[in-house]
Amino acid sequence: MGRGGRRRPTGRSLFLGVLLVVVAGYTQMAFELEWRTAAGRIGPGFFPRVIGIAALVILLWALVTSLRPGAVDGEDDAGGTGAAGDEEAGDADLGRHPVPLLLVLATAVVFLLVFFIPLGMVVSCALFLLVTLFLLNRRHPVTNVVVALAVPLLVYLLFQSVLNAGLPAGLLPRF
Repeated sequence: MGRGGRRRPTGRSLFLGVLLVVVAGYTQMAFELEWRTAAGRIGPGFFPRVIGIAALVILLWALVTSLRPGAVDGEDDAGGTGAAGDEEAGDADLGRHPVPLLLVLATAVVFLLVFFIPLGMVVSCALFLLVTLFLLNRRHPVTNVVVALAVPLLVYLLFQSVLNAGLPAGLLPRF
């Protein structure tokens, strides 16, 4: 702890501060891009602005949290007891589900390269979600169907209707 009850900056705080500066530069460049095209569609600066602002907010929150007294950080546990962050840390077992992971990746590549343009965004995304959800969540078929139909329709409404962004029409050109 530093003077006055403040926490001294740690490696995590330094990392977040540097990342904050980088993201601020990215966001500044994003605001130099046009956010609308002459046709009235969203331009090349729209999503970089959204991503930049969201990243700035998240990084500021993380930096302030890391500097507060009582914040848990790996550097605080110099004795190696592990008492401070046992609940949060947990054991990471990244090799438990390699087959489903590879199947989902393969399905995504196939749908992107083979079906996205010919079938269109709505149909191909609904099929992709159905296949993926039934692979990962066999116990809830009704939920899988509802999600697989609702998400592509909501994305379509957002991008095609609200944002006026062009999406591949495929089988449903007037949809």
